[in-house]
Formats: sequence, C-alpha cells, structure tokens
Amino acid sequence: MIIRELNEFDLEDCISLFIEVYNQQPWNNEWTYETAKELFNEFSSTKGCIGYVAIDATKENEIMSVLIGKQKTWWRGKEYVIEEFFVRPEYQGKGIGTKVLEFIAKDLKKYGVGNITLLTNTYSEAYPFYLNKDFNENKTLRLLYKNI
Repeated sequence: MIIRELNEFDLEDCISLFIEVYNQQPWNNEWTYETAKELFNEFSSTKGCIGYVAIDATKENEIMSVLIGKQKTWWRGKEYVIEEFFVRPEYQGKGIGTKVLEFIAKDLKKYGVGNITLLTNTYSEAYPFYLNKDFNENKTLRLLYKNI
C-alpha cells in the first residue's frame, strides 16, 4: 500500500469511489456524478485543502481510501479539519483507515499542523473507530443546523 497526497489525476477515481461508498449501506445517499464532482471541485478550490489517497499497487494503483480536509488557522495554531474519509468497501476492517490516519498525523506536521478535527455521526461505525484512534469527543460543542 502506498499513501500519498491526492493530486488532480486522482479526482475522477476519487469521485467514483465516493459515490460507490456513500450510495450503499449504511449511508444510502443518492449522490450523482454531477453533485459529487461539484463537491470535489469545492474541496480542491478551498485554500489549504490537502487530500490523501491510499493505493493498492498490486491492483493497477486502485484507490483504496480517500481522505480530504483543509488546514485551518486557530488560536492554538494550525488545525486540519477532515471533511471526508472513506475506504473502499472490500478494504474496510483491514487496517487501511488506521494506516491513513497514522500517515497524515505525521505528514501534516510539515505544514505546521498540531491538531486534527472532524465531525462524525455517533450512530455510525466511524464513531467508535475514531475513539479507538485516540480522538477525543468535545463535550462542549454541538452541531446545530436549520432547514431553510
């Protein structure tokens, strides 16, 4: 497995994998190619955006996992906010996500990043995954939303 920064040549494969992962169980989203491409264009045009891919070199460089986030200036210093992190279904539960998180924690230091933050659904399998990877839950913050 090779983990590296995502580049423009990876985008089409990342979009396809994103749709594959999120349009099936347990999320059952309804992403189209057009909406997913727009999302990835938004990511790539965001200042401080850094993405990573994990590649299976034994399968013609098939992308196994994608992690996209952005650097954010905060009063304590630079943070990295994970926006999307997903693993190809057949690779889930095989340590790929763990290796990607370990890699980015080291790699982001070259950008002066000192913290990684994210939002996740407490009812998803991702929630205990992150807790087991030494992420701490912030008990004082709550996600609020309003339908308009």
